Amino acid sequence: MGSNGGGEFLSVVVPTYNERENLNELLRRIDLVLRTEGIKYEVVIVDDNSPDGTADYAEKLSSKYPVRVIRRPGKLGLSSAVLDGVKESKGGIIAVMDADLQHPPETLLRMLKELLNKDCDLVIASRYIKGGSVESWSLLRRAISKGAILIARILLPKVRSIKDPMSGYFMFRREVVEANMKYMNPKGFKILLEVIVKGRASKVCEVPYTFGIRYRGRSKLSSKEVLNYIVHVLNLAPDYIRFAVVGAAGTVVNLTVLALLRYLIGVPHSYASAIAIEASVVNNFILNDVWTFKSHRRGGVAKRFLKFHVSSALGLLTQWVVSFSMYYSVLSQSIIAQLVGIVAGFLVNYLLSKRFVWRS
Repeated sequence: MGSNGGGEFLSVVVPTYNERENLNELLRRIDLVLRTEGIKYEVVIVDDNSPDGTADYAEKLSSKYPVRVIRRPGKLGLSSAVLDGVKESKGGIIAVMDADLQHPPETLLRMLKELLNKDCDLVIASRYIKGGSVESWSLLRRAISKGAILIARILLPKVRSIKDPMSGYFMFRREVVEANMKYMNPKGFKILLEVIVKGRASKVCEVPYTFGIRYRGRSKLSSKEVLNYIVHVLNLAPDYIRFAVVGAAGTVVNLTVLALLRYLIGVPHSYASAIAIEASVVNNFILNDVWTFKSHRRGGVAKRFLKFHVSSALGLLTQWVVSFSMYYSVLSQSIIAQLVGIVAGFLVNYLLSKRFVWRS
């Protein structure tokens, strides 16, 4: 390929925590594959104060390889480490990979060729296209991975055509993230989703690779990381999906209050329905204000609350009328009647909230 196909400089960002044992082998293989092809590069190690001395060892290896080390004060997370590495990197092309050698450095060359020769903006090393595979994963780990991909495809329209949006091994042109870097706020360990959703990649390509057996050390996947992933995906989801999630929470509040009033206290359906609706309105306003439309808040909270009530009036009236009619004309089941009313009012509430209360 020669001189990086036109003089492009490659920065390889590697977040680390207790990866001292893997560093020499990782850097040796990166250097072998890139230097052999005459590719100008740097490796940016971003270390979260590893107690095993990863940062010190990386600096020692910088006498042998083109390595720069960014030291962070504590374990701040893989995704934020990647962003810090990107900010400090010098290359017009940036690769992100793990230090544990499950991401084979030899795939860097194939990714770079794909990016340069096929005009891709983002190249993902994929386990799930033809030629890709995973070594030695348990059935549970495979199920978690597939489940995570399914969740992302359902909630994030931009990833639906991508086979492996969960990959931690990818390469992109700097301009993909440069303009929107300040808007990126990833949680957990899946920074690629942030790049796909908030970045400016017109063409995304995938190349196959085999996700290897961990060379040394321990996997960092935990229940906390799984929870962070779910929160991350919901934060990246379009506002109509977040609005629906809030609506679902409001439905639980609505039906719970209705059940307490109707079946424990004996309040007539018409009154219990109205009180339950108001309880869900308060719940929905709070969640939408602090989450769904957080970036679109204008004016004081009291003013937004009043506007939310006004904008919700038609939806609330629709909900109450449908619930009232269902209960007294069709069936004498409070929960079912209220649920039908909730569904009827949802779309009206979303459209009016977006256009009137939290305008872009």
